Amino acid sequence: MAFLGLFGNYDKPGPGVSKDEPPKAAPVRFFEIFARKFTKLVQLNLIFIMPTLVAAGLMFLIYLWPTHFGISLSGGAITIDGWATFVAPLPLILLSPFMAGLTIVTRNFAREEHAFVWSDFWDAVKGNWKYFLLNGAICYLVFTILMFSIIYYYNMAASQWFYYVPLWLCVLFSLIFLFAQYYLPVMFVTFDLKFTHAYKNAFIFTLAGFGRNILLTAIFAGMLLLFLFLPPLNIVVFIYAFLFFFILFSFISYLVNFTVYSIIDRYLIQPYNRMKAGEEPEESSTSQEEDFSGLFAQIPEEPDESEDRYVYVNGKLVKKSQLKDNEKAE
Repeated sequence: MAFLGLFGNYDKPGPGVSKDEPPKAAPVRFFEIFARKFTKLVQLNLIFIMPTLVAAGLMFLIYLWPTHFGISLSGGAITIDGWATFVAPLPLILLSPFMAGLTIVTRNFAREEHAFVWSDFWDAVKGNWKYFLLNGAICYLVFTILMFSIIYYYNMAASQWFYYVPLWLCVLFSLIFLFAQYYLPVMFVTFDLKFTHAYKNAFIFTLAGFGRNILLTAIFAGMLLLFLFLPPLNIVVFIYAFLFFFILFSFISYLVNFTVYSIIDRYLIQPYNRMKAGEEPEESSTSQEEDFSGLFAQIPEEPDESEDRYVYVNGKLVKKSQLKDNEKAE
């Protein structure tokens, strides 16, 4: 597998980063790491492409199955292919465990740690496939329900305005669920959490990292718009194919992990390390946030003791006031 260096040369971890080097601006570090790890990101993408192509092949075979059925909306004015829309994407659930390998490598790159691309990828898949598979099934169910609901309420709202209320509620929940997905993969591979606790933390992070979540969503929306509206010229198709096979998935995973990791570090890792050291759980200091501020960096503020902040205790985010109340009750 060491052909042309794509999957080899893992015996030397590389020079790393000096501890005495002052932290650089987040966008600068993002592109420096990306340039330094570009070949390994290509390797990672090529590994992830293998199960992706298998899933795509299964989706195509399911699509060719003659059991198609239509779903009529707006009194039969609109009909969607229910088989292609809701049944054909089922193999994507089987692809979800391989997200563990993608996440573990790009997480290490994002926090400037070495990763053995091939071995770390498959070790992460073996060690985390259950949570990722379950999350993939949940994503499929939520996608199916929300997509049908949004299509239905959108068409009904054309004649009855009050259908806009459930329509926008579905859109809002779709965004919240999407934001939670930015945090779940890295929590699955980083912490020994119960599945429900990871989901609870992820939904809390939809607010704690709101600015970063909006930034990521805007970037992905821009990428999608470019894909949809650029003219299908030969050179454009070639560029799309090149990006898909060599860098697209690893870049997206790296971008997400670089952007959200500082939130997870501040609210989960730092309090957990202090708890292991026998210190009282308290708000994370801002020094580590400055070391790893993510793309959506803000100037750190002095901690406001009057704010009811969340701290990490026994695999969960809890409010400091709730923690103090529990201690008094004991």
